[in-house]
Amino acid sequence: MAARHSMQISIAGNGIAARAMALAFARKGIAVRIFGDAADTAPGGVQLAPNGWAALAKLGVADIALKAAQPLAMMRLLSLESGASLVTLPLNDRPERTPYCSIARADLADILIEAATATGLVEVTETRLTALTPADDKISFSLEKGAATDADWLIGCDGQNGLCRQHIEADDPVPRHHRRDALRLVLPKETVPRGGRATTVWLGRGGHIVHYPLPDGSLNLVAMVKPSPQSAQHAAAMLVRQQQLADIAEQMREAKPIALTDQPLLGAWQRSRVVLAGDAAHPMPPHLAQGAGQSLVDAAALLDHLETLEGDQLQPVLTRWSAERMRVIRRVSRDARRAGDMFALDGPLAKIRNIGLAGVGDIGLGLALDRLWSAQV
Repeated sequence: MAARHSMQISIAGNGIAARAMALAFARKGIAVRIFGDAADTAPGGVQLAPNGWAALAKLGVADIALKAAQPLAMMRLLSLESGASLVTLPLNDRPERTPYCSIARADLADILIEAATATGLVEVTETRLTALTPADDKISFSLEKGAATDADWLIGCDGQNGLCRQHIEADDPVPRHHRRDALRLVLPKETVPRGGRATTVWLGRGGHIVHYPLPDGSLNLVAMVKPSPQSAQHAAAMLVRQQQLADIAEQMREAKPIALTDQPLLGAWQRSRVVLAGDAAHPMPPHLAQGAGQSLVDAAALLDHLETLEGDQLQPVLTRWSAERMRVIRRVSRDARRAGDMFALDGPLAKIRNIGLAGVGDIGLGLALDRLWSAQV
C-alpha cells in the first residue's frame, strides 16, 4: 500500500498499544515508525471482553485473533475463606457478553504487528527513545541505538513510566501511590486446578486471586495483596486456604511482586508534538480486565477519527480523539478502582461484602459489566 499522506508518525513502545495504534494509522494510509524493545510484551495472557473484540474487529484482525483465543464461558466470584460461590455470571448467554476470551499477550501482539507491517507502511526499529526535543512543527528524539531522528508526531505508547509520559508530566508530575502488589504465575496445564473455561476470582480478606485458562491449556494466575516486603509469602498463604490452590503456593513464594500504583488521571494527553495512548495515557487498574482492551479501543477510536482527516492536519483529529477517550477512560478507571477497593476489603467488611455479593451479585455485577462492555467503539 502506498502512503496517502506525507506526514511522518513515530511511536514509542513496541507492545500491544503501540502496534494497535500503528495499525490504525496504516489503515488510513499513514506511514509509521515504531521504536521499542522487542521484549516490550509481557509474558502470560490477557482477558478481552466484548468491547476489546469490537475494537479488534474495527482494526480488521478479530477473526484471526479469535482463532488464537480461548473462549471463557463463565465468570465466578468465590469466597477464599469458605469456598462458597458468591457470583456466577454466564458469559455466553447474551450477544452483548460475547465474545469473552483469553489470549496470550505475545499472540495478540504478533497478530497486530503482522497486520500492520502487511500494509507496507509500518517499520519497526528495536531501540528505545532516550531524550525528546520539541520544536514548533516537529519532535526530535535520541535513540539508544542509532542516530537521532524526528517526526511530525510522536505517539507515546511506552508505558506509565516511559519517557513520553514524563514529557507530558514535566511541569506538573502526578503523584504515584503504591496501593497493591501483583504476583503473577503462568502454570503448565498438568498443574492447573479444576475450573473449566471460567475466569475465577477468589475473594479473601485484604487480597484476592484471579485465574483463567489460556489457549495452550496453561493457567494465568494473579494474586493481589497489600504491598509489603513479604507480599509473596502473603500471596502463598492465600493460596493455601483452598485445597485446589494449595499445590501452587510454593511457586508463588518465588514470584516477584509488581507494584501497582494508583495514579490520578492526567488532565491532558498531549504536549507539543507528543500524544499519549495505552498505558502511558491511562494506566488501568486491573480489576475489570480492561487494560489491554482499552488500549485496543484507543486505536479503534482513532481509526474513526481519522475519517475526518483533511490533508495532513492531524492536530484537530488528535484533539477530538483524546477528548473522547479521556471521557470514557475516566468512567472505566473509576469503576475499576471501585472494584479493586471492594476486592481489597478486610476484616468484618470482607464478610459483609461476601454476604452482599451472594445476595444480589449475579444481577448487580451483570448489569455493571454489560454497561461497561456495551461502550463499543
